[in-house]
Amino acid sequence: MTTGNDGFDARLNEVLEQQAVRVGETVPAYVRRAVMTRLVKELAEADDTDLGHLLKRLESTADPVPDTPASTPPAASDMPAIVTDPDRVRAVEATGLLDTPSEPAYDRIVAMAADALSTPGASISLIDKDRQFIKSAVGFGPEEERPREIPLEAGMCRHTVALGEPLLVEDARLDEKFMNHPGVLDKTFISYLGIPLVDDGGHAVGTLCVWDAEPRQWTTGHVQVLKDIAWMVRERIFE
Repeated sequence: MTTGNDGFDARLNEVLEQQAVRVGETVPAYVRRAVMTRLVKELAEADDTDLGHLLKRLESTADPVPDTPASTPPAASDMPAIVTDPDRVRAVEATGLLDTPSEPAYDRIVAMAADALSTPGASISLIDKDRQFIKSAVGFGPEEERPREIPLEAGMCRHTVALGEPLLVEDARLDEKFMNHPGVLDKTFISYLGIPLVDDGGHAVGTLCVWDAEPRQWTTGHVQVLKDIAWMVRERIFE
């Protein structure tokens, strides 16, 4: 039986239920997320200072998914071809953000992401063919000591770009794909959640990510909150 929504006719309710089923949500959860996405957009456009608290409340109301497996990155043999794909690299260059200085708008977004997901670190990065350019970040110490770029192999974001969808790593020490990663060995990236920043042509040019030095059990709420914040980044990059 279709769950009715006041103000919708039978056909609209049918489409609503179909979309909710398609993404694996109940109709009320789907409607709530749609409303929250619009609130995030409008509050972001108004530079509302309460947005970070709103996102944290959204994350806290989501149900945990303890048995959800972490995303599986592409095979190592496939990753270079995806990352160095000429069309994708041109899309990165077309953003005009490579080698640009930090900007308050992006700094506010990464601070919001770290606050909303209660993580010590967050960043917005562009993945070039041979480096990760860090547009904005928190969690690397004082700004004057923050690296502006790192080798691709020193970060996890190349995996998110190659995957083309959210990458969830709950305890990298237990994952053979990541356990020998430099950031894991020095206990910087024990857990990681990354969202690809995808342009209108379908090219993942970079990431919005958060990380923690402790294991984290990422939930659907965490992922959705970071997706909503990533939407703001995409709007700013590709406007």
